[in-house]
Amino acid sequence: MLTRIYHVTYYLDIRSAYFQFAGCNFSCPWCIRRLTPWDHHLDSRTLASLRAGGFLSLRAFQEVADKLVSDGMEEAVLGGEEPTVDDALPAVIRHLAGRARVRLLTNAYRLTAELLDELRRCATCEVVVSIKTLDAEKHREYTGKPLEPVLRNISALVEAGVRTLFETVLIPGLNGPEGVERIAKYLRENVGDAVLIIDPLIPVPGTGWRRPTEEELRDAVERAQRYVAVRMHGEGRRSRSVVVYPSQLLHKA
Repeated sequence: MLTRIYHVTYYLDIRSAYFQFAGCNFSCPWCIRRLTPWDHHLDSRTLASLRAGGFLSLRAFQEVADKLVSDGMEEAVLGGEEPTVDDALPAVIRHLAGRARVRLLTNAYRLTAELLDELRRCATCEVVVSIKTLDAEKHREYTGKPLEPVLRNISALVEAGVRTLFETVLIPGLNGPEGVERIAKYLRENVGDAVLIIDPLIPVPGTGWRRPTEEELRDAVERAQRYVAVRMHGEGRRSRSVVVYPSQLLHKA
């Protein structure tokens, strides 16, 4: 069985591996994957040297994960484009559960019963749901998909007792401070004691959206803090990193 995992990096100082999945059911024009398909925390020389190695089979993924665990991995982050488009994701989580903390980054548009059940049973798992906007019209215009399934699946995750955090990108002119506040208020009213991660936009050339100013970022944080706990990931992952895959030493089928 093939997974859709095409890239794996390991952060030595924080003992965290990043498994990146190909494919997405959204078409967000500001997506950082439009800048590079690889882990954007890597240095420019490493990025320029990478070549596609194909998707890892489930067996090859298990070999990689087990080797990383033996080397001290404490956390596995499942992200990239959109992990939930991979039908092998429940099996991936099942293998990681109990071996490491698991963090699933998702837009929450697709949540199968099998995946929800796996997440419910995984005591070391947490899900980070990226909310693009609560404006239903803008959501459909920019992602190509309706908002309602996202909100429905957020409720399903919370009701199932899955540890769930939330993230949104501050985009002036699309999801500005007022939009972030609206998301925070929604979470307070529908989730309760929620955590919202606010990420400033990394601009993609040709889209017309700019990076928010420090004043706009402070405004968004202050507005959101009225309703939820706020975290910031704007500074990136402070750790040495190495590329684990693509590598010709691994079985790809």
